[in-house]
Amino acid sequence: MNNFDLKKVHELIRFEDVCTSENGYMTKACSLPRVELETDALYVLTPKMPLLFTTKLRYYRLLVENEINRHINAATELLEADGSEELTKFVLKKTRESVTTLINEAKRLTKYNIGDKNWKNIISDSPSELGHPKGATELAVFSHYVIAELARCWLELQDRYAYVIGEGGCYDVSLFYTSVVGRNPDKEFEIRRLEINEKDNLQQLTESPKLTTAAEYFSKLVAPFCFEKLPLVNALNAKQQAELIELMVKDACYAAAMLKYLGYYSRLRDVYLWKRNEDIIKHCAKALKCAQSTYKKYFYSLNSSTPTLSYERHNAQAFLDTGQIEKDYNRIKESK
Repeated sequence: MNNFDLKKVHELIRFEDVCTSENGYMTKACSLPRVELETDALYVLTPKMPLLFTTKLRYYRLLVENEINRHINAATELLEADGSEELTKFVLKKTRESVTTLINEAKRLTKYNIGDKNWKNIISDSPSELGHPKGATELAVFSHYVIAELARCWLELQDRYAYVIGEGGCYDVSLFYTSVVGRNPDKEFEIRRLEINEKDNLQQLTESPKLTTAAEYFSKLVAPFCFEKLPLVNALNAKQQAELIELMVKDACYAAAMLKYLGYYSRLRDVYLWKRNEDIIKHCAKALKCAQSTYKKYFYSLNSSTPTLSYERHNAQAFLDTGQIEKDYNRIKESK
């Protein structure tokens, strides 16, 4: 039985060397399956210090994210099936205890290796050499990241089962950090409550015209990954964004090409470190309510200059080659 003690994170927090080269960590990171939340997320964590993410940090980041998502999934599945208040309180209590213990351990490791006062130097635009070995700096970054993931873990479950805790006992991000972590939230590891942001995004998109259900669903699933902040999307007003989304949800093959044109795949890879094509395919297929096996053909046709016969009926690249994608985008952008 799952004891909800985040045991695996206890092991990962030591940040041990498991590879002897940068390429070794990159290979492991690229082949690591992703564990996604099985229900809509309430919070999202967005790292903003890519230059400090060495291959070892990238690999460990994915491991920790997977474990936190696995914990949330297991807790949600159990509590949704059982539904008893007593069990819910037990799972939340065990999670809270483990989260607090691990945060204290992460803080101890950071203080022991570099000292709290040197964190500002590490995250500055021009960090100075302080005599700390690379491993100590990496561990400090990892410790701050782990604390952010643990905060996400608690806040996600807390909000899902707030009726058990009571409104007065719930934390927001800032209160959790100041009360449990003992400092302000790290700007380098931003945690956002999605309910408000998604509501704002949907309200903006539905002002004129009103989105169909399919478009609303797509908007909700891509919101955690800042779809609306893609430069080409951000350049459109609310009405134009709505028109663009409506156009995509009508044809998943067309949408596959448009998402490439907009740079969404690149954002998932570069910002959110989705190195496995399978993860991108699964996410986009779900957002577009398309069979994963079908979207896979659309996606891979985009990465082949000469689509195979099996892709002929699923050739998303054709929308780009004929210029239709760019033409449609410019038409929407120029409309009033």
